[in-house]
Amino acid sequence: MFGKTEGSNSSGAFKRSDRKAEAFFRHAETTADARNYDYCVELYISGLRHQPDNLRRHEELREVAMRRKLAKGKKPGLMGVKSVGPSQVDKMLTAEKAASLDPTNYSLYVKFMDEAAAAEAEEPELHLGEVAYRAGLIAMEMMGPVKNAKVWIKLRDNFHAIHQYDKAIECCRRAVSLKPNDSSLLGDLKDLEAEKYAAKSSEKSEEGDGFRGNIKGSEEQELQRAAQATTSSGDALDRLITARRSELEENPEDPDLVTKLVDALLKKEQAEPEKEAIALLKRTAEQSGQYRFKVRAGDVAMRQFNRVIRQLRAKLKKSPDDTLKQQLQQVMGQKLKFELKEYGDRVDHYPTDLTLKFELGKRQFMARQYDDAIGSFQQAKDDPKNKAQAHYYLGKAYLEKGWSDEAIETLDDGIKLHPATSDPLAKEMRYDKMIACVGVAESNQKTEMAEEAERLASELLKTDINYKDIRAQRDRIRELVQKLKDG
Repeated sequence: MFGKTEGSNSSGAFKRSDRKAEAFFRHAETTADARNYDYCVELYISGLRHQPDNLRRHEELREVAMRRKLAKGKKPGLMGVKSVGPSQVDKMLTAEKAASLDPTNYSLYVKFMDEAAAAEAEEPELHLGEVAYRAGLIAMEMMGPVKNAKVWIKLRDNFHAIHQYDKAIECCRRAVSLKPNDSSLLGDLKDLEAEKYAAKSSEKSEEGDGFRGNIKGSEEQELQRAAQATTSSGDALDRLITARRSELEENPEDPDLVTKLVDALLKKEQAEPEKEAIALLKRTAEQSGQYRFKVRAGDVAMRQFNRVIRQLRAKLKKSPDDTLKQQLQQVMGQKLKFELKEYGDRVDHYPTDLTLKFELGKRQFMARQYDDAIGSFQQAKDDPKNKAQAHYYLGKAYLEKGWSDEAIETLDDGIKLHPATSDPLAKEMRYDKMIACVGVAESNQKTEMAEEAERLASELLKTDINYKDIRAQRDRIRELVQKLKDG
């Protein structure tokens, strides 16, 4: 039953078969539960040959790929991935299969996007531009501050090909930041911005015209506006939520409809709708096995904590009160406890994600769990996106443990990674290194450490004379240097 597929024939023409696709997908779900991830990837790819525009199944394949990664599944190796078939849709799926077998390799998702954009051009009725867009977003998320202009240009061209001008412009700007003197890139950026403006103007001029405008009634248009708006009137949002609930009741296992209902509920920015959204996300995560829903439930809960904290701080600012202070401290403690558990769980699910390790480390540091924080930051400092900040926090954790030598070395590495002198991170690292140098100078009678502390104090003083207690520290350190020199 699960042998040769007919999604694309030998001539390369695409043939849809929803029945065959669903058979493969059902078998893939069973195989995923049994943790036979390699076979599961094959089954999803086989199903997508018959139904390549099924975004939900592409998302499920990504989830399986990450679970396979956690289970230490092997990468494709030197032999690579065997071609799925001859058509452009097949080429797209071959690239997706390769990316699924090595899901933290951004270059494979760039290739996946490249093939999907080409498939969109060849088979426009399949709307594979949405698949290309999703692959591009994953690639961008993994790339972080990758200093490779050619890759950003490739992403730019693919986003442009599927008419996603905002992302095309974002990628072009990243390329320009790496090649600021490239006049050709600067010209491309201007052209993209002009093209985006022209496209938006065209959309506005055509609004309400043509077939789509005729079939959409005023009520549906209002719901669409409510869904797309950052804020909407209470009545419009209530109608939107009711409509989304009805859609989900008709198709209760569709995760896209869950996301739409959650989006609508969260627009209310009220406790009860958010409580409903969290419960729905948790239930969907449990039923579907897709961890991303649990992650979003956690994000909503953290947003609730932040809102309550903002409200309490605003009240305290207006009328200081000990009871309010106690409430604020209590809520902040509850938030920290929740986030420790939440990020700990995320790290367990995605142990190779260094950004999550960094976020967990920050919470561990705040909770004074310094040994745990040191372990997290020692791994997170290899993440290009948070490299300097991870060194900063790691140095502070060493200081809290009384390990001054380790703190000095780590903070010095952080300063080299972040050579700026006037932003908050730069000043914090120099100040903490200064304090560590003073500690070593006093305990070991090391003049050179006191002189290094004096140099850092002088640098901070010239950058920001009002920074913390730097003036007093400068005078104290100067006295220490003189004392050590006098013997």
